[in-house]
Amino acid sequence: MMDDARRQEKKKGLTRGSQMGGPRRLIVRAGIVVLAVTVLSVMSVGVTLADDQPLPSMTIGYQNGAITSIYEKTLAIDGRTYGLMPDVVILDERGRKMDPSDLVVTAEVKFHLKKDPSDKIDKIDKMIVRLPR
Repeated sequence: MMDDARRQEKKKGLTRGSQMGGPRRLIVRAGIVVLAVTVLSVMSVGVTLADDQPLPSMTIGYQNGAITSIYEKTLAIDGRTYGLMPDVVILDERGRKMDPSDLVVTAEVKFHLKKDPSDKIDKIDKMIVRLPR
């Protein structure tokens, strides 16, 4: 009975899965390995503190510091007082917009200065804030 089934398979040109030819078997195994590596690498990707950092090209020309005092219309960063432009853009480390009232002393900041033509002093026009955790 088994021999009849094998003879009919040979007549029709059919082969069993375990009798697959060399090149075809190699392609199937390579595909399985590539799929396994892809799945494992996607699963191993985690979120680190480095992922929260803004891109270096985004912060060219920015200064670093920590907020040491907060006043009504100015901030002291590392002991030096800076004004805020009326249209200041303040973002958290994930790029979400923040309100100046959300700032806290000891927060680490990256800030960009712009000269205000009316008072000729440096004012902050853009700032990225990393709040203490």
